[in-house]
Amino acid sequence: MIASTGKERRTLKAIAKVRTVDIKIGKKGLTENVIKEIKVVLRRDKMIKVAFCQEKLKRAELVKTLEDSLNSTLIELVGKTATFVI
Repeated sequence: MIASTGKERRTLKAIAKVRTVDIKIGKKGLTENVIKEIKVVLRRDKMIKVAFCQEKLKRAELVKTLEDSLNSTLIELVGKTATFVI
């Protein structure tokens, strides 16, 4: 369910805005258990909202890593929170 049009993307952003954070990534970063839990939520909901505690450069790195490793698409990145869909 990757957003191909602007309308689809807006709809996904609207859904993401009211969604609560599913996973919080702490100081240890992306551990195996965190990635497993993210995969479970993505399979179940097709969307996940992730909160980061790292600084900006590290967050950008983690977002890219998540996109690549989970074969997901970043829909929205607001502050320390990112939303992905598959």
